Order: sequence, then C-alpha cells, then structure tokens
Amino acid sequence: MRIRQVFISSIHWRAYAVRIKTKHFFNGRFFEVPKYKRGYSWDLQNIRELFEDILESIESKANHYIGTIVLSKDGDDEDKYFIVDGQQRVTTVTMIILVLIGHLGKSDSDYYRRFYLFDDNRYRLVPLNRDRAYFVDLLEGNSPVPQNKSQRALLAALREIRLKVDTLPEKAAFLKAIEKLEVLEFTENTEGDAIRIFQTVNDRGKLLSNMEKAKSLLIYFSNRYLDKRLDDEINDAFSDIFEVYDDIKQLGEELNITLIKGRDFDEDNIMRYHYVSYSKSNYDPSAGYVLSQLKADLSELRTTAKGDYSAMENYISEYIEDVKNFYAAFKSLLEKASVNCKYYKVFSTLSLSARLYPLAVRLEMAKRLDEPVLLENGGSVTLLEMLELVDVRVYKTRGTDPKADIAEFSCDAVDKTNKAILDWLLWFNAKWMPREQFKAALASNIYGNSALSYIFIRHCEDESGNEFSIDELKKITSLEPNIEHVLAQTPDFDPVALGFVDEEDYINHEHRLGNLTVLERALNSAVKNKVPIDKTDTYDRSYFLETKSLGSIIQGKKRYTKAELLQRTAVLSAYCEKTWWCDVTNLESEAAFGSKAMEE
Repeated sequence: MRIRQVFISSIHWRAYAVRIKTKHFFNGRFFEVPKYKRGYSWDLQNIRELFEDILESIESKANHYIGTIVLSKDGDDEDKYFIVDGQQRVTTVTMIILVLIGHLGKSDSDYYRRFYLFDDNRYRLVPLNRDRAYFVDLLEGNSPVPQNKSQRALLAALREIRLKVDTLPEKAAFLKAIEKLEVLEFTENTEGDAIRIFQTVNDRGKLLSNMEKAKSLLIYFSNRYLDKRLDDEINDAFSDIFEVYDDIKQLGEELNITLIKGRDFDEDNIMRYHYVSYSKSNYDPSAGYVLSQLKADLSELRTTAKGDYSAMENYISEYIEDVKNFYAAFKSLLEKASVNCKYYKVFSTLSLSARLYPLAVRLEMAKRLDEPVLLENGGSVTLLEMLELVDVRVYKTRGTDPKADIAEFSCDAVDKTNKAILDWLLWFNAKWMPREQFKAALASNIYGNSALSYIFIRHCEDESGNEFSIDELKKITSLEPNIEHVLAQTPDFDPVALGFVDEEDYINHEHRLGNLTVLERALNSAVKNKVPIDKTDTYDRSYFLETKSLGSIIQGKKRYTKAELLQRTAVLSAYCEKTWWCDVTNLESEAAFGSKAMEE
C-alpha cells in the first residue's frame, strides 16, 4: 500500500496526515460520530456531484480525492475512531456501498458487508445517538419513518443513491472505484487536538458555519490555556445546541414560519439573535462579526491574564451556557406555537419580525411572555401581546426597521420589571408609530402591509365571536391565504360609474382596506379580474367569514362602489385601532408617556 505522508504545522501544534484509499481507511476500523457533531445534512446535489466525480475517475482511469478526514482515537478501543470531520462523506460512501452490495452475489455480498458495514457483532459506522437506531434500520433494509431533519436527509440520500446505482451499467466497477477514492487522513489522540486540526484544514462538503467555527475556537482556547478543562463542557453544550437547532428548523418548517423555513436560515441566524441580546457592541451583527468578537474577547483575556486564566474560563463557561439556554428557549417558543393559539398566531400567522426575536427569546428564557401586566386604565396585557402590537404597528404597518433601540433593550429587558418592559414597549411603539400616524396608515393605501392576512384573520374571529382553534389556524395556513382586491387592480369597468371621480381617484383607493379581503390562493386565482358581483359565488366558498360576509353584502346591494369601499375601510380601520392600540387613554399624552418610560 502506497501512503503519501503530509506534514502540517502552525505556531501551536503539528500533525501528520496520510493520503490513503477508502479501502485502507475502512480496513479493520470502527467509526463513531461524536455527540457534539451535526446530524447528516448532505442534499441531493452533494450526492449527484460525488457520483459524477466517481464516474469521471473511472473514465479517466485516475483516482479521485474526496478531501480531508479528521479522526480522534478512542483510548479504550484501539479499533474505534471518532470522526471529527468527514462524517458526511463517510456516511454517504457507506450508503453507496450498502446499495451496491445489494447487486452482488452472496459470497461477495457477505465479504463487503463484513468489510464496510458490520463485523465483530457491531456496525462499522455509528451516527449520532438520536439517529443510530434509524440508520441501523436503513442498513438492514427496513423502512423507518424519519423523525427529524437529519433522518429525513438520510432517507432522501439513500433514495437518490438507489436511483443512481440503478442507472450504472457496471456496478462492480463502480464499487472498485469507490474503494480507490482517496482521503487525506489526520488522526489525533484527543478530540481537542483533532478539533483544532478540523478548524484549520476543513476543505470539503458544506462550508463550516460560524457557530461550528466558534466551537472550534473555544476548544482551542480550552486546550491551549485551560489544560482542556472545558473540552467536555464545550462539546456537551454544542451537542445540545446543534440538536436543538435541527428541532428548531423542523418546527419552523412544520409551522410554515417564513423566517425559519427558508434555505438561508441556519444556526448562524440564531447565533446573531443571541449576540444582539447578549452584548451591546453591535446592534446588527453578522455571524462573522460575532465570531471575530469572541476571538477578540478571548485574546484580550489571554493578554491580561498574567498566568491566571480564571477570567477566561468563566467567560467561556458563561457564554456557552447562555447560548445553549437561548437555543433551548427559541425551541420552546416554537413548541408553544405548535399547541398554543396565541403563539401560533404571533409566530406563524403574523410571522413575527426577525428584529423582535432576540427580545422574544430572552423573555421566554425568563418565562415572562405570558405574565399579565396591569395597564393604567385597569386592563392588562401580556408581553407576548405587546410584541404583537409592536410588530403589527411598527415593523409591518409602518414598514420600517428600527434596530438600535430594540437591540439595546433586548440586553437589558430581563433585568427590568414586567411593568417597566411594558412601559418601554409602549414608548417604542409611540416613538415609531404614533397613534395618529397609525390611523392615517389604516385609512390610506395599505396593500403592501405584510400584516394584512393576519389583520383579516383576527377580524374573522371578532366577527364570529370565537377564536380559531390551533387545528383551524393550521388549516388556514395550509390554505395559503392571499390578499384579494374586491375591485380589480386592472379594471375593465368605468370607475366613474362606481362613484369615483376619475381613474386617478380609483387608483388612489384601490389599495385601501375596504377594497381588500383575505382569500385562499386557489380561489383567488379563480376570481382574477371579475367584477365584484361575479365574485360572490367564489367568496361564498371561502373558509374566511370576513370574505363570506363581504360576498353577502355585495350580493344584497348588487354593487360595490366607492361608498361601500369607504364605509368598509372605516369599519376595518376602527377595528385595527381598537385591537392594536393597547388602550393607554388614562395617560396625559404620548409624549409625556414616552418621557416617563425612558426615565424608568
């Protein structure tokens, strides 16, 4: 066996690496994914690219290099290794070999199974705890139902591999090519040393997130200055963090939360939200900034330590504990949204602004979102309802994105009383969307307001006198509610005949509340540019009482003119003023209230 040895060095550590073929990498070894690692995450494109690379290597009769793999040894088992970097590739190659083995004769199948999959009464590859039983089921040819994000990715990967293998004309040749794949292997005696190498040489698969880099950075400082005292604490914390993140992503997708279900949302977003509520150094940090600030803080503690690194140790412990708790509270919010109507409406139906998440999570950590706070007029409101108020009025109706005030307050909020938090949020609301400005916005063109569907859904509840159940809210989400123009945006009627002065007058009214309603996407596409009287049959089929009632009004009057539009605008505006003002009429004025809140 030819082994190419590579020497890697830096100021603080040295390591040797060997470039070997897959067959030699697996030979006599057993692998386990450490608990602090991410779950399986390769997508279909990653797998397709690997197949293309292998096919290209067969055609060119050249070996293909698939990157570095970093291992750490298990001190109690000389044949067992922890995969610090490379689990996505090792897992994928294992599944490819599994499928290929299914096309071999019994003798060859038994040999390759022992060599790559199962020998000595144990599996060659053991994934994370939460995925182990599922992965074994897949290896054994069963059809387990995936329960989390990584399990769904494993199942999708195996299905894609089966499709790819079915198209291979020479499956045995492809298996031989798999065995000739080359990796650059780093092996260290401890996980801490292996993690430091991983941070430096990672070059394949998905790019490291800043959260993963932060873990490696903290491990480095623990290794270098704290005699590895915090290695286990850091690893355990990030194991929890990455597992909780997968749950957050899955819950966000199940709840159809726009912010979370998108491809761009990852653990770095939560890293940013945490930092906004953890430090006042930047009110809109990137994840890269957070990482650089962590490094700067640790470097400063190292410089000023004078041999005593207890301050550094406390800093790391406090930081990882706070991050872990922040992730857990974030997940708790979504778990509540799954079963609690108020939370579902705020986080899923309304789609709370990302700018309010740091404060919302901090208040959830303190278990204070549901506590009622007395108003000066004798009523009460919860802090969750106050976040809803601020989002509807400031971030969605005004459409602005004030950052600095809300970020700074997120750092201080949990040290204040609930009454002080309420007062500050009312001050913030009055500063950025005062009452008269809110009323003016409701009476003018409002079509671009991203809270419109939420406003109409809440008005449906008000009309019926009953709140939607959680199942009804989820059904509404599945219907994909759209905003429908009663009088079409591209009319084929004469505006003057409907009471408008001219076409310009119609354009000035077409996006007002009275000309809008909520309608299921499928039904919305059916009505298009019809005149209102021809839409009523469709409106009658709508799930939304708001729209059914509108259809009845149009059917009864046989028309929908400027007068009806203005009357309905006034009714809906009054409803919004009542619902999202949070009555503070006992206060002398908004200006006086603002001064009082800031003094407190």
